[in-house]
Amino acid sequence: MSDLLRRKQPGKIQRSQTVVPKNTFNIKELETVKENVPETVTTPAPKTATVSNLVAEKSTTVRVNMTTKSKLNALVTLGIAPNVDEVTDLLINDYLTNILTKDERKQFEIILGLYKKKMK
Repeated sequence: MSDLLRRKQPGKIQRSQTVVPKNTFNIKELETVKENVPETVTTPAPKTATVSNLVAEKSTTVRVNMTTKSKLNALVTLGIAPNVDEVTDLLINDYLTNILTKDERKQFEIILGLYKKKMK
């Protein structure tokens, strides 16, 4: 405790010179640059076959084996989809349309509806 009382207080902070930016932004200059740039016609890129109908949903985690994780990441690396979420959407939709029967699809839709109501 006595060491704290005898210790010298640190010196005051010395301020350096004010920094001035080399270039400043002016809205009028921006408008003149826009007027001088010729307009180019851009064609929209063709839409890819991704299934991203979900808009700003909350994300969650799912526990899978390391081999399953590696397989999903390999599909993303191949370019099947931009991320693992869309790969799983594609796989689930493909399974629903090609493998499940009509009755099983109906049951799936009912159960999915229950889960959606539970989340709200």
